[in-house]
Amino acid sequence: MRARVWVGVLPLLAAASGVGAQTRQPLDVARVLAARYPGTPSMSYIPALAWSGSYHLASLTGEELWLEKPRREMQPFLSGQQPTIGERPSLTALAGHLAFADAGAADGSTGASAFARRAADFILPQNPGDVVRFGTGWTDDMFMATSVWARVAARTGDARYADAAGRLLLAYIDRLQRTDGLFIHAETGAHAWGRGNGFAALGMTEALTLLPESWSARAPVLEAYRRQMLALLPLQSEDGSWRQVLDEPTAYQELSVTALALTVMARGVRLGWLDRAQFTPVVERAWSAVLARVNEDGTLRDVCTSTGAQATLEYYMTRPIVNGADDRGGAIALLAALELEEMRKAGP
Repeated sequence: MRARVWVGVLPLLAAASGVGAQTRQPLDVARVLAARYPGTPSMSYIPALAWSGSYHLASLTGEELWLEKPRREMQPFLSGQQPTIGERPSLTALAGHLAFADAGAADGSTGASAFARRAADFILPQNPGDVVRFGTGWTDDMFMATSVWARVAARTGDARYADAAGRLLLAYIDRLQRTDGLFIHAETGAHAWGRGNGFAALGMTEALTLLPESWSARAPVLEAYRRQMLALLPLQSEDGSWRQVLDEPTAYQELSVTALALTVMARGVRLGWLDRAQFTPVVERAWSAVLARVNEDGTLRDVCTSTGAQATLEYYMTRPIVNGADDRGGAIALLAALELEEMRKAGP
């Protein structure tokens, strides 16, 4: 199976590699990233984003070879050879089920859809006053839980999951969104960490995309999303990137927040939530910044490593940078390339 994947992929990658570094098109970059990531399959949101991106790439291009890698790498979980829910569950691991939801929708696999619904049920709150099981209280939760609930709600029509997504998002917006529109990472880490803001934005974006117009939380979530997008505008660096701590001018320019901001803004432009004339140039500048940090072989630079919530600003400012192959950065950059392609296809 592996040989068939690479025999099909190599001609496409060879064609893409002949394109000038700053003129590479979104699908050129997406093909390279989908072929490379995840390098280490596991049950986590990180491989899941890459698997989901591969399904999206296949849909956009009509090239079915992009389905082979995610299907092969998810099979040990779907077959029961490897557990999808471990003995010590974490929300970041459970978010890996988002790829099963996408596989179920794309392939018509009732087995994959059942795994996704099982995870959606597993993270529903069980105690009064809770909004999610296994939550950290960080902005990360806004994406990790909502990515699964929104997909299962869209697939099943079961209002429990949409209601849960709304309660979680509104609770975190109330606690973590500042008056200027940016999000602090957590009440115990009250700093505008870049990727943490990206997780908040992507969680809201997924809910707004997948849940029906009648969703009870739509208006306040859309308002919070728009306030955050407007807050990001003056913080974009000259090269199109955003910083590790968004409002700290000396923080380093970081790939994952830049790719996430591009992703949520491009979708907002395409779906009419954001003003096209105002945000399209911002998205295109962000793409230049992404291209500058994604090499032609799919290796990356300027990716913040794994980050928990901490009280001090210094902690966020000095988080190590990954330069090279990185599953997290590769998956998020893949999202950005695909969303930019969708925005450009939609036209003015």
